[in-house]
Amino acid sequence: MKLDPCGCCEGIETLTPTPIHNPPGLSALAYRVGTHASFKQSMLARLGQHPPLRPLTTRQDDDPTIALLDAWASVLDVLSFYQERIAQEGYLRSATERLSVLELARAIGYELRPGVAASTYLAFELETAPGAPAEVPIPIGTRVQSLPGPGEQAQTYETVEAITARPHWNALRPRQSELRYPAFGDRHLYLQGTATQLKPGDPILIVGDERLSGTDTERWEFRRLSEVIPQPEQNRTLLRWLEPLGSRLPRVRPPAKGPRVFALRLRAALFGHNAPEWAALPLALRIGERNPQDNSFVAGAFASKQNQWADAKFAAGTTVLNLDAVYEPIKAGSWIVLAQPDNPPYVELYEVRKVGEESLSRYNISGKSTRLEVSGEHIEKFSPRGASVFAHSEELPLAEHPLELELWGKELELDSLAADLSKNQVLIVSGKRLRIGLREERKGGLEGTGGSAGRGILPEGSLLVLAPPKPLGDGRELWSLRDAWGFEGTLTLRREALRQLPALPQDEEVSEVVRLADFPGLTDPEHSLLELQAPLVYCYDRTTVRLQANVALATHGESKEEVLGSGDATQPFQSFSLKQSPLTHVAASTPSGTLSTLELRVDGVLWSEVPSLYGRGPREEVFTRRIGDDGRVTLRFGDGVSGARLPSGSENVRAKYRVGTGLAGLVKARQLSLLLTRPLGVKGVSNPLAPSGAQDPESRNDARHNAPFTVMTFERVVSLQDYEDFARTFAGVGKAKATWLPMGERQLVHLTVAGAAGAPIEPGSELFTRLREAIRGYGDPYQPFRMQSYEALPFALSAEVRTDPRYEREAVLEEAEQALLQAFAFEQRAFAQGVSASEVIALIQGAHGVVAVDLNALHLASQSPRLEPRLPALPARWDDPLRPTRLFPAQLLTLEPKHLVFTEMTP
Repeated sequence: MKLDPCGCCEGIETLTPTPIHNPPGLSALAYRVGTHASFKQSMLARLGQHPPLRPLTTRQDDDPTIALLDAWASVLDVLSFYQERIAQEGYLRSATERLSVLELARAIGYELRPGVAASTYLAFELETAPGAPAEVPIPIGTRVQSLPGPGEQAQTYETVEAITARPHWNALRPRQSELRYPAFGDRHLYLQGTATQLKPGDPILIVGDERLSGTDTERWEFRRLSEVIPQPEQNRTLLRWLEPLGSRLPRVRPPAKGPRVFALRLRAALFGHNAPEWAALPLALRIGERNPQDNSFVAGAFASKQNQWADAKFAAGTTVLNLDAVYEPIKAGSWIVLAQPDNPPYVELYEVRKVGEESLSRYNISGKSTRLEVSGEHIEKFSPRGASVFAHSEELPLAEHPLELELWGKELELDSLAADLSKNQVLIVSGKRLRIGLREERKGGLEGTGGSAGRGILPEGSLLVLAPPKPLGDGRELWSLRDAWGFEGTLTLRREALRQLPALPQDEEVSEVVRLADFPGLTDPEHSLLELQAPLVYCYDRTTVRLQANVALATHGESKEEVLGSGDATQPFQSFSLKQSPLTHVAASTPSGTLSTLELRVDGVLWSEVPSLYGRGPREEVFTRRIGDDGRVTLRFGDGVSGARLPSGSENVRAKYRVGTGLAGLVKARQLSLLLTRPLGVKGVSNPLAPSGAQDPESRNDARHNAPFTVMTFERVVSLQDYEDFARTFAGVGKAKATWLPMGERQLVHLTVAGAAGAPIEPGSELFTRLREAIRGYGDPYQPFRMQSYEALPFALSAEVRTDPRYEREAVLEEAEQALLQAFAFEQRAFAQGVSASEVIALIQGAHGVVAVDLNALHLASQSPRLEPRLPALPARWDDPLRPTRLFPAQLLTLEPKHLVFTEMTP
């Protein structure tokens, strides 16, 4: 019940200024002292507190006085609103404008990272036609442009180092073969050419100088061919046989001194091989008969010849052999092999000393025969009837034996001479990775780094080798492999348990940058040996590898030159702005990780850029550079007290710089192929490796997070946290995690890093090298330290989702998908942060219109579908804590759209 119907007592309580309380950790401040309603109520309450205003008893809004108060309440509402907005911008955590964060960071000496240009190595190809120059200088600033794809813009790169290119450096090849004599256990060899006229079943002979020194040696080999495989591309023929060379019992090795290979083109028989059996001869011939005239006994024609018949063995020391016909191809000095079809068959080698012809009548047969005088042993093991003769030995020259397919390590032998390569020269190695197979079936699959296992491996299966094998010291090696289903893991194997397989046509080509540790050496007068500063990252199929030595480093950005203006010595702190942006910054071993490409000259004299003019002398020719929130670059000069003033002149301030930066420069491998600057003799160019190290200008949120690190590290790396903070603020690095790992009696600092937007930071890349150099330069040089790019672990999930029929199902699923992709994006996840099924279900359930969720699968993308309650992501670690041999970086779980499947839930 109102006691005062006039309403003049309304608003008796003053509400402004409103009490303000901001607990720690808020992302936004409460700073308004009132709103329109509270301001108006407070003013109405104060009307009765002033005696001159007590006669004003109305509180109706149509009264002019009350209307005036209402207007001022609106003014105060607007002012308090913007006061709160301004207050937000005064604190790093709550600032919403990038410009505010930029200015706040400058207060502690931190400049927002301007972005960093991508870098890559360019491989130039020179003309090789007659008359082309033998050397081509490629200067700094040689411009190359990308061939843009659909929806892309062309990006320009420029070389930042000068090189002298040579045509024969276009594509060096590793040595593919070497001359190797047949060895113990071999079942194959290679012959020169393809016109060997050999076929399966033909006999070959391998004999060396040991046989020329004496007939008592057994170091020679006789084999029947099982396969004859011409290889026209290599101009050679592969011969295979079943029985390995040499003998274990007794121990006999193949010939080692000048072994030669002979094809035995002719197969013959000895004279008498077709003689009648002794028992089949008439008695009158074998024994004799009585003379009917005088009844005397007449001995048969062969009565005393049984031991010399065709079935009898030759007498020891026999040196003359008669063949069953005339064979003109057999020459003195050639080789023949006698084979007796015993069990096992017995063969013996003989050298032909003399060859002749004669007519024979022996074993009750007669005919022409080839007479051979031979030198050899154990002739008494053969008989004319049982022995087969392999003759007409024709020497076939041995071809070089292909080297093993695998290529890795720190040494590379070339198939040619490259003595003009220099120490520290950069080369690019490109090729396909090796594949291996197992000789026996393995029921257990690859062992994943997270304890998971792949499917079983069949002998005919092919495994892609991801990295060179790691010797374990007990004859076994640790192999990093990928199976046919895409699962990646390791296997511990002995060499004899695997077989090397060539790369498949669909295998991708990989590349890496290497640097020579010294000038090339020689393995022989025709082949150079290269020693690398670091082992190869990949294990290559040798036949696919090529090395490019016409290599120059290039970075993203296009050079510009312009006149900034005229100096005026009467003006203190004169300033100019660059006409184009963004200014290119390249990776450098500095605390910020960047270096400006700006070069400024006044009257032709180079002036130096400094962080601040404070403390600079009156004659120091220096300037400061500031990048605005819009990317515009402003240059400021001194006042004659803090830094020198600009001298007066007409258009005497000139700048040379480059334009272009950020992630736009991350083109694909081999996309940089258009020469904008074409030195004479250059045929083409490409980038075998995709550019890396790029980063867009620092965002507001990143700057908010990174700025405090400036006053935490003070440009030095001492503690474990310093390693992480220093790397995190380094241009081009998106995430970093430092971990202590045991290393004997000492502790190893392991640093896992990831590039901007989740890009890997490959060893050998410009960013990787610069960051490692910076940490070494600003840290403890005696502290054991290792840095690795992170291990990306994409995971997959599928779920049945029931939606409210009042909502559009597509819109509901899209909201749920966006919630998952945002929550499990690279920017939102931390190293070694796991993913649980409950977390996934909660995110899906949070979408408007979702009624029910049934999670069917949650697993790593490389695994077969399954439902895991939790997916772990491991930190940096050793492979075996007790016997550490290999380091693994920290893992990061992320979700990609292609690994997300929603289906409709059925009742």
